[in-house]
Amino acid sequence: MKLRRNSFSVVASLMAVSLAACSALQPAARLTQAAPTDQVQPSTGIQYHLVTNQLMLPTTKDQSEAYALNVDVDSQQTGDNLFGQLLALLTSVAPSLELQATLDQAVDAGQLVTLHLVTADDPLNDPSVSWSILLGETATSAPGFDGTDTFAIDSAAPANAPIVGNLADGHFSGGPGAARLRFVLLGQQVDVSVIGLRLEADLSAAGCANGRLGGGLTVDDFRGKLLPTLTDGLNLAVQSNSALANLLLPTLDADGDGTIAVQELENNPMLRIAAQPDLDLLDASGSFNPGQDGTNDSYSMGLGFTCVPATFMAPGE
Repeated sequence: MKLRRNSFSVVASLMAVSLAACSALQPAARLTQAAPTDQVQPSTGIQYHLVTNQLMLPTTKDQSEAYALNVDVDSQQTGDNLFGQLLALLTSVAPSLELQATLDQAVDAGQLVTLHLVTADDPLNDPSVSWSILLGETATSAPGFDGTDTFAIDSAAPANAPIVGNLADGHFSGGPGAARLRFVLLGQQVDVSVIGLRLEADLSAAGCANGRLGGGLTVDDFRGKLLPTLTDGLNLAVQSNSALANLLLPTLDADGDGTIAVQELENNPMLRIAAQPDLDLLDASGSFNPGQDGTNDSYSMGLGFTCVPATFMAPGE
């Protein structure tokens, strides 16, 4: 499939609003996909093509709280980010652990490409907006993140249904939905399926800012994918950096064999609080139905992100 650059045109009256702006965002033919929930997707709108230029891991307590969203919509309206607590605890043990740096390297080199397709009638205020997260193929060269980059969708990745929400004064708030997300932990790539996904971000001519993604990981994804990926990254860091080994092994290597195992992370007294499910998102049948059976079955996760305009062909274009 041949990629084409999308042109942008919006009536002058729209450009005059506080987003004068919108000329930097690029519209194209509308993408049609099934909604992730019973929410109704917008039937009209201009499409804006964006790419993540920074994905932020919560490696401190403050970041864990800042990126947290109320995934289970509890009455206390508290933010949920158990994954952030886990990373913050690991960083407190080894402050030189390069969790964010290795993720930045993957994004900056174009090895980790996350694309966004936003459909809205008005980029400032619109009660019915869809926001699709699309996984991209590795770029052939390092992106400039200046609005001129062209990317391709990863055809092997499952298609994510749009997150449906609204725009108010340029701020998008949407969900719940579900999506496959991809990120890098200590140089190791991992794909996880996130349920109850909520997304917030400020949309502008420059792309998006103050983005937050929050949702839940099932036990299978957390223990079967995320923890093993994190463990592999920790072991590589230990093997290549004696200073990190001196910090991490005494705390995490319970049997003293020089290697950190997934079970050692799960059973570590310091980390145990961050290795038990904290959300009740699924009912007894396994369907997404928060707070129905009183059993915590999912691990909360919150990430930060920003994005800039880009060119790509989404499914259906």
